[in-house]
Amino acid sequence: MKEKYPYNTNLAKGTGFINETLELLSFVEDIDDKKSFLNKCLRSNILGKSTEKRTKDIVSLVFFDRYWKGEIPQQLHSIRENGFGLDGMKQLFLVYTARANPIFKDFVVKMVGNKKKFQILTEDSLSFINDAISIGSAPSWSDTMRKRVSSYLISCCKDFGLIDKQGGISLFYPDSFVVNYFLHEIHFTGLDDSQILTDETWSILQLNNDETLREIEKISFNGSFIYQYSGELLRISWKYKNMNEFIKNECR
Repeated sequence: MKEKYPYNTNLAKGTGFINETLELLSFVEDIDDKKSFLNKCLRSNILGKSTEKRTKDIVSLVFFDRYWKGEIPQQLHSIRENGFGLDGMKQLFLVYTARANPIFKDFVVKMVGNKKKFQILTEDSLSFINDAISIGSAPSWSDTMRKRVSSYLISCCKDFGLIDKQGGISLFYPDSFVVNYFLHEIHFTGLDDSQILTDETWSILQLNNDETLREIEKISFNGSFIYQYSGELLRISWKYKNMNEFIKNECR
């Protein structure tokens, strides 16, 4: 059933959820479906001292919601196994977390990505929540819930390195492999090359249109694809046939 409001409180279940995600990714096998994976997590107590209910909530409402689509868990596990660093993995997790949580995505794009601001404080986050409620993007949460959600938004931004411990907006720039990964992922969803630049992924990664184009051009020098841009039209001659082939050749 479709939710009435685009914004919800699911982010509270895990915020950045980085260490837990790494643990769960290392546990995924190709044969797993949701039921078998959840049962395996419960049997092994992979999340340590978590209660059975807490484990079910974390796996079902956070991990599955963010990552259980197609072969994403296996692909992320393969990338990590090939030695990709923690900072880069956080950037991959950031995009999937934002996609799964529209409230976080919009906060990152509208608030953190606002180049006129230098700091994000609790009152900024609370104002964002109040505005969302006023335009019908979120339920009429109580004052207590508004404060909790605003706190989770700040915490999640800190988890992903978007803002520092004092709330200052960090100098964030995505790893080239992360850009290349999502460039290929977007392509394999079936979008035309001309549609790639308008994808929300780049705003989540704090890249404007010109910065995204520069990253694509820079990556093309490594031979991942052939890039052409006329000033209006983007064209790419793709080298790989699927994401697994891309990861096998580019993540080594």
